[in-house]
Amino acid sequence: MRLKRLSQQIFDRTAADTRLGDQARKMARAVLVDGRAQVDVATEHGMTKQRVSLAVATIERAYKKTTTPGLGSIRVELDLPETLALELGGVAEAMKACSDVAKVADALKKATNAVRKATKSLKATP
Repeated sequence: MRLKRLSQQIFDRTAADTRLGDQARKMARAVLVDGRAQVDVATEHGMTKQRVSLAVATIERAYKKTTTPGLGSIRVELDLPETLALELGGVAEAMKACSDVAKVADALKKATNAVRKATKSLKATP
């Protein structure tokens, strides 16, 4: 799994579990939080792209060690009915704001099961 984006809060929590120096941490943050291209970050810091990649990879490894499987966030673009999109957006924001991992995992399980059930019912309709 390659990380695309992390929130500032999750990045800071993850980076605290590494031994990255200030400059490497700034470079990884620019890529993973700000969404900047590695080559641009490398140029700005006078480093090679490989050095930026190493810093990003360090954060990715730490994230995988500290994150409950299946609870990480990814960004997707979908065409959804407005009501569903708004509800899913609300759930995503509430999950990001909740610091209780067990509560987030339970909510995710319930939401996933509801979506699976709805998908089955739609596929069963002739």
